[in-house]
Amino acid sequence: MALADKLKNAAENRIRPDSFCAYQVMYDSLNSEDKKALDDAWAKGYSKNIVLVALRAEGIKSSNEAIRAHRNGLCKCPNK
Repeated sequence: MALADKLKNAAENRIRPDSFCAYQVMYDSLNSEDKKALDDAWAKGYSKNIVLVALRAEGIKSSNEAIRAHRNGLCKCPNK
C-alpha cells in the first residue's frame, strides 16, 4: 500500500475527535489526589521536565510535547 493510501485510510478511520488533547485525556484519568499534586506542581512553577519525570515514575503516560502544547495553549483542547 502506498503512503498516500495509508494516509487516506488513517484519516478515514480516525477515532480521536478533532478536539483531542493528550494532556487533558491524561489529566482526566488521574484521581483527585494526583490532580491536586499536578495542579500544585504547576502553581509552584515546576518545569515540564520535572513533571514529566514524576508522571512517568508513577506509570502515567504523557509526553513533553503534549504538556508543552497544552501549557502553551497550542493543543486542540476542548477546555480552552
